[in-house]
Amino acid sequence: MRKVIIGGIIGAIIAFAWSFVSWVVLPWHNATMNAFTNDQMVSSTILQNAPKDGVYVSPHYCTEGECTQAEREAMGKAPFIFVQINRKGMDPSMAWPYVFSFLTQFVGAALICALLRVTTLGYGGRLVFVTTIGLIVGVLGYVPDWSWFGSGFEFTLVMVADLIVTWFLAGLVLAAYVKPAHHERPM
Repeated sequence: MRKVIIGGIIGAIIAFAWSFVSWVVLPWHNATMNAFTNDQMVSSTILQNAPKDGVYVSPHYCTEGECTQAEREAMGKAPFIFVQINRKGMDPSMAWPYVFSFLTQFVGAALICALLRVTTLGYGGRLVFVTTIGLIVGVLGYVPDWSWFGSGFEFTLVMVADLIVTWFLAGLVLAAYVKPAHHERPM
């Protein structure tokens, strides 16, 4: 358990550091996000029409049995909008998002370490294993947004690539630190 917790902390530090470089230093994320032509008007319209934080779609999604004819017709017309709303805004100087991000990375890294403990792979295999987890999370987490909600190929590619790099870098250390449990001598 000690290896899992310490590995989780190490992995979280590496993932958090890479995320800072990826989002703050490199231009690739910003290059895949579009800007509205009139931010103030869009923001005002959203504040007037989105009463609480959360995910919104327009036209509003309805299931086949619950749809009116008008709703069914609206679903096929452009534009289709899928958006996440935070009515209070996002202050990048607030600590809470960074703390939550680090804790998320810790949980992910600790889970990866727990999986590494039960493998029989050598260092190279463990590195590929950890990197592949990054690929799996990226594919399952971002490709559906591309295919269903129009997030765009470039955005999806960058987000998946970012996760692959994150867990490759963390994997370099975790694969060396967290060895399979059967390799350790009992005390």
